[in-house]
Amino acid sequence: MAYKVDAYVEPHYPLKKSLLVHAAESALSTVNVKGKVELAVCIIGDRKMRQLNKRYREIDAPTDVLAFSYTLDTGKPREFVIPPSSYLNLGDVIISYPQLIDRAAREETMVDEMASLLVAHGVLHLLGYDHNKPQEAAAMEALEDKALSAIAV
Repeated sequence: MAYKVDAYVEPHYPLKKSLLVHAAESALSTVNVKGKVELAVCIIGDRKMRQLNKRYREIDAPTDVLAFSYTLDTGKPREFVIPPSSYLNLGDVIISYPQLIDRAAREETMVDEMASLLVAHGVLHLLGYDHNKPQEAAAMEALEDKALSAIAV
């Protein structure tokens, strides 16, 4: 498949970009995404995550992962012209490194494994999956497990 995953990790957080890219590609492959798609995965701190969560979800606290789907028709004027691409841009997955560390400690799992889980979770959200209802949560969790089992963390 033709997946283009851009990864950004704030310099003071010790995560490999290749881990994030591989986890995103595995999630896309698990749900059989065909064609040329792109997305971004960003690792940030709690301060920035809290700002995003407050602005977009009206929750004044950091969270572990947010997913922002890319849409062409936002109804808002654009400041920049987006150059044409042969890739369909799915959006951005934003992860708080401090929240990732806290969750990994609570769940007694490796940091790299938790990072991969959060990336897969965010990618599934970009693809329209949700976990508001128990049945949806179970289906999403099964896909996350399948994506993680496809990679060696």
